[in-house]
Amino acid sequence: MAALLNPTLLLAILLAIAYASLFHLWTGQSLRDLFVYLLAAGAGVVVGQWIGGALGLDVLRIGQLHTVEVTIGAFLSLLIVRTFEL
Repeated sequence: MAALLNPTLLLAILLAIAYASLFHLWTGQSLRDLFVYLLAAGAGVVVGQWIGGALGLDVLRIGQLHTVEVTIGAFLSLLIVRTFEL
């Protein structure tokens, strides 16, 4: 079963969870905020990985994961969600 999960995907999921959790500890107020932050961080990780792959940037990669771009994408999406949160 463990062979079915790509290590790059696992690291991306763990980074998204970590970023969302830290952001929730810093600014969150309810459990609903945590779920919103998890979705936003996940979307930011996907967009950051796509941009890193499209631009061919190899600043700091771990395997196939563009960690700098993923981090920037996650935090930008978290800030956008926090700004427009109702």
